[in-house]
Amino acid sequence: MSEVKKVKLSREEIAKLEIGVTDISKTQKIFLSVFFLAFIGIYPCVQFVYSSPLKEIRPAATVQKAFKQYETSIEDTSLLRAFLLTPAQEFLTKYCRSGNEKVIIGRDGWLFYSGDCDYLINPGFMDPGRMHKRDLAGNHPDVVAAIKKFASELKTRGIRLILIPVPGKPLIYGDKLGAGAGRKGNKSFEEFKKQVEAFGVTVLDFTDDFIAMRKKGKESYLKTDTHWTPAAMQFAAKKTANAIGDAKPNSETGTKTEVSARGDIANMLKLPDVDDIFPKQTVGIVQYDVVQDRNSDILLLGDSFTNIFSVDAMGWGTRAGFAETLAHELGRPIDVIARNDAGAHATRDVLSSEFLRGRDRLKGKKVVVWEFAIRELAIGDWTDSPLDLKKHAKSGFLTIKTPRTVTATVLGVTSVPRPHSAPYKDHVMSLHLGDIEGNAEALVYIASMRDNVWTNAARLRIGDSIQIKLSPWADFESKYGNWNRSEFDDDNLLLQDPCWGEIVSK
Repeated sequence: MSEVKKVKLSREEIAKLEIGVTDISKTQKIFLSVFFLAFIGIYPCVQFVYSSPLKEIRPAATVQKAFKQYETSIEDTSLLRAFLLTPAQEFLTKYCRSGNEKVIIGRDGWLFYSGDCDYLINPGFMDPGRMHKRDLAGNHPDVVAAIKKFASELKTRGIRLILIPVPGKPLIYGDKLGAGAGRKGNKSFEEFKKQVEAFGVTVLDFTDDFIAMRKKGKESYLKTDTHWTPAAMQFAAKKTANAIGDAKPNSETGTKTEVSARGDIANMLKLPDVDDIFPKQTVGIVQYDVVQDRNSDILLLGDSFTNIFSVDAMGWGTRAGFAETLAHELGRPIDVIARNDAGAHATRDVLSSEFLRGRDRLKGKKVVVWEFAIRELAIGDWTDSPLDLKKHAKSGFLTIKTPRTVTATVLGVTSVPRPHSAPYKDHVMSLHLGDIEGNAEALVYIASMRDNVWTNAARLRIGDSIQIKLSPWADFESKYGNWNRSEFDDDNLLLQDPCWGEIVSK
């Protein structure tokens, strides 16, 4: 009797055999086919009526950017997303303690921004393979080269550069994410620090200081926010003043007060009852009446870590931020350029635009302090922002000295983030206006989003005719200059003096 040889089937072969004996009636086939075709045919029509993404598309410099803008708009205006995202996120947060693509929920109600976590777990930001991938994605990844070039430009003018890469919350609160105690940062940081310091740049790393602060019972980061606490910020300001030297702390103690707010990470969850799950936090701040001075010998370039406790739109109080505290510790006013987000290039871009407009913002400076979130080392776009001083040429653009209302045609608009799609709830856009009092033109900054709600300006399109009140930008820069702002990618427009605008009618 011959022995039957057993043949072991693969999982794919077993699946094919099972499918082969699956029985489905003709009626079921027709019903499922009709339902599927109806669904994929009707939904786009309903979506188009609900909110056509084509309405949100703005002129783009390239076809690639236009397609990307269209793709993002489809995602942001999705009907299914609008009806399903909030309840799904609420269920996941309440019962599964799960965040979303931007939020990681830690222990004891601590929230973390995913970008800060990525900085720690990703390969070293100076790893050649990592830099090549970022380069292919359109970013300029060589942080060391960018900082050395900037430091060299400053050094030729006798200006010192002090870097403050503010450590991310996960680096200090790893235990709230289930990580072990001790410092474990991105493996490229020490090499980065070594190279830039060898070039003469001072690097202030507060990681160990903030860890020590925790051990003494003082929190160094806000519980549901990306940023540091007032205590950690005040410590950093004092250390920075000591590094600058010649500090003569102001004898005034400032005004102590308390502020309660919801963290920016909690807002990223987009929950209707977020305060019930993650209550507002109350902290004590110290406000100073220190006036910024463009003629100061110290220039601070900063991001949202500088603006927190200083910019009212961020919700954590005013006149108590890093700039005010640093000026207090130094005993004299300082010059400040601060913009939320994109710390790798945003403030350098503003400084560069000053030079392009014929204004030497570095005149008389002895020290530049550059503060940015440490994650920028790994994800930031370290593009070049040349400091080439141009002669301010006369043009057909308006220079506003006193407020006045004019009628104009919109010649160009910059991009505006959709509400709740950006980390910050306020935004300023740029307008290029023409046909003003004849053939005059104007470069205008205008509020495009307030508290995650679009203003009328956000809906302007090329060709629109508007009546707008124009005012000197200098009168509004202290209030709106720190907001996220989109600029034109046009050298001619960058040369023009901007003004502030408020739409009267369209």
